[in-house]
Amino acid sequence: MKKFKIIFTAAILATAMLFLAACGDDDTPAATAPAGGGTTETATAPATDAATTDDAAEEPAAPASPVGHQGIHTPRDLGGRTIRVSGWFAELITGVFTDDPDPATEDNYFLARLLWDNARRVEEQFNVNFVEFNIPYDDTVSVLTTSVMAGDPGADLQLLNGHMIMAAIMGDLIMPLDTLNLPGSDTFGAQIYSQPMTTTLGHTWSFADNSPASHGMGLGVNLNIINAIGAPNPVELYESGQWTWPAFLDIMRTATQDTTGNQVLDQFGIAGVPGDIAIHLVAANDGRMVDDDLNYGFDHPNTIEALEFVETIFVERLWQYDEGTELGDWGHNFNIFREGRGAFWPAVDWQLAAEPLAFDWTIVPFPLGPANTSGNTWSAGWEQSWTIPVGVENPEDILMIVEELFAWPGEEPELLMEGQLGWYRTIFNTEEDVQRAITSINGTMGTDLGHNISEYSWIMGTFISAFWNGTAGVAEVVEANRGPQQEMLDIALGR
Repeated sequence: MKKFKIIFTAAILATAMLFLAACGDDDTPAATAPAGGGTTETATAPATDAATTDDAAEEPAAPASPVGHQGIHTPRDLGGRTIRVSGWFAELITGVFTDDPDPATEDNYFLARLLWDNARRVEEQFNVNFVEFNIPYDDTVSVLTTSVMAGDPGADLQLLNGHMIMAAIMGDLIMPLDTLNLPGSDTFGAQIYSQPMTTTLGHTWSFADNSPASHGMGLGVNLNIINAIGAPNPVELYESGQWTWPAFLDIMRTATQDTTGNQVLDQFGIAGVPGDIAIHLVAANDGRMVDDDLNYGFDHPNTIEALEFVETIFVERLWQYDEGTELGDWGHNFNIFREGRGAFWPAVDWQLAAEPLAFDWTIVPFPLGPANTSGNTWSAGWEQSWTIPVGVENPEDILMIVEELFAWPGEEPELLMEGQLGWYRTIFNTEEDVQRAITSINGTMGTDLGHNISEYSWIMGTFISAFWNGTAGVAEVVEANRGPQQEMLDIALGR
């Protein structure tokens, strides 16, 4: 499943197209022909008097691309190099590792054909081939470490997520990409098709294509419950600027009920993984897990305020819990919203795509907290993206080839939006939901280093257990866990 980073609004797309059209100097990469599929037929010019065309004859025209698209970089022979691509799932790069698209089975044959044909163009024009191999997610960093330390990196292109990138930077396992000598780089130039992703400690360490962001975390809304309790629709509250923490809490309190009269709560204000609820409410109040000095940040005033709101949710039993299950059972909590007994749940697109829901639903951003000034409604670490391991031969060639793969839209970079929109339209119920997910949820992510330190954010589970069981309040749990969490940070950052 592909993951992307940047949001394209209509205005940004228009700007990108104008910029592309305006770029004419030799240093700026630009697509010179629209992407296309199949073999391009070249028209033959009519014969003219040789005496009038001597100068032109001295400079023969460049041959047409075999697939009708010239790409960014001047083609050159890399001698049949095999480019090894590694990640933890199959078909790591669409078009490269997918079958020749079939119009009878493809959801969007037009895009699939462009991607596939462009990959074949790259293979032919640069004389390369690709092989992918999968490493289990939990083994990725250890396998990368072993191969790099042995002086023979197992991959030329390695997919990593946030905490893996952190470990790889600190372990000198991946190259700072900004030090590579690639004239006309799109990633470090026009950024029409690709972009830098992880930039920290004075360097850029990963990159990705310029497709719109996905996997934004919002709040799923069970409209059956909202309508049954007579609560205002959160979408209308959001659109009118009234989607606040008090409004959110009021709906959760109203929704939490014993609907059968047996003195047992069976309908709740919110369902889902407790830690996810807490982390995104902290982000929605501009709180931090790690402060600007890279130290323990749970004592930040905004974080404390958010944790107090989280404490209210769990102390008042507004969260859906099944007796007999572990409070921290991730799989159970992640999927329990499907029962339709929670008014809200933390919702991510791939979760919603798994199977249709049996109730009417929509999606809104997490409401902004009282201290929010950024507009962020949720948080994540560094995005999953591509890295080049230390020891890879001629790494600038790898960056060049991947930029060529990402340039599949040619002179129509707005096509980068289409794949994501098409997928979202298979998930969400209305076009309004699709646009809200793209612009108001995916576009409001805050980055917190705490996500990039393996297991650092898991402390939220400890906090919530204390709130749920009544063993400690916010101030106590924040202070009690300062030492171990700070030590975890110091180890991860090599201090």
